[in-house]
Amino acid sequence: MKVGSIIRFSCLQTKIRELLNGLESQFSLYISTKDGDIKISENVQRPAASLAKIPILIEALRQIDDGRLREDCSVPIKKSMLAGGAGIIAKLTNADRFTYRDLLELMIIISDNTAANVVLEAVGAEQVNRFCSVCGCNNTILQRKFMDEAAQMTGRDNYTSAEDMMRMLHLICSPNKFISRKNRNKIIGILSNQQLKDKLAYYLPEDSNVHMFHKSGELAGVEHEAAILEYNGNQLQAVVLSEGWENNGDGKLFIAEIGRLLIRYIQST
Repeated sequence: MKVGSIIRFSCLQTKIRELLNGLESQFSLYISTKDGDIKISENVQRPAASLAKIPILIEALRQIDDGRLREDCSVPIKKSMLAGGAGIIAKLTNADRFTYRDLLELMIIISDNTAANVVLEAVGAEQVNRFCSVCGCNNTILQRKFMDEAAQMTGRDNYTSAEDMMRMLHLICSPNKFISRKNRNKIIGILSNQQLKDKLAYYLPEDSNVHMFHKSGELAGVEHEAAILEYNGNQLQAVVLSEGWENNGDGKLFIAEIGRLLIRYIQST
C-alpha cells in the first residue's frame, strides 16, 4: 500500500471515530475500502428497518431466475394490502395493479412498504431467512411485514447487523454462487435510482463523478444506510446502523457527515 493511501485511510478512520466519539453505543458501522476496513460494533444485532428490503430483493430475483416468480406477472393491490409509512402505492387513486418488477423497484427506490409486503408475501419470509442463513448473515432475520405494529407489540421484528449488510453488499459487488451476474447488475441498476438521498448521499451533487448505489432505512429513533460508492475505477462499501435517537433528524445529520467524509476520501484515491 502506498504511503499516501495509508495516510488518507488513517485520516478517514480518525475523523469518523472523532465524529462518533461518545455515541458508539448508538452506532454500528462497517466501511470496506481497498486500503482497509473500519468497524464499530459490526456484529451488534439492531432493528433492520427498511434495510430488510435488500435481502428480500435478492431472494425475489433468485426466485425469478428459478422460475418460481414471474417478473412480469401483474399483481392486483387490494385495499387490505396497503401499508402506511414510506411509499406511494397507498397514496395513489387509481393505480391498483403492478408487476413484480414494478414492486421490486418501488420497494427500493422510494422504500414503498406496500410493495415490499406484497413481494415478501410472494417469496416467503422463510425463504428470505434461509438465504440469509446460507450466505452467512446470521444476525439477519425477518419476523414481520413492514408497518405491522401488532407484530411489533408481540416482540416480533426484523433484525440485521452492519457485518451482515456488508456481506450482502460484497455479494452484490463481486462474483459469487448466491447471486448471478445478471441479477447483480439488476440490483446495482435499481440501487442507482434511489430517490431518498438525505443521509450518505446528502452532500453528493447531482452531477458528481462519484456514483452511489444505496438503500436507507428508518423507524422511530432508528436511522440506517447501506451504500456502494464508485469513483474513477475505485469502489468502497459502507454500512451505518444507528438507533436511540430522540430526534431522527439528528441521526440523519451524523450519517450525512459520514457520507461527506466517504465522498472526500474516495475522490482522493
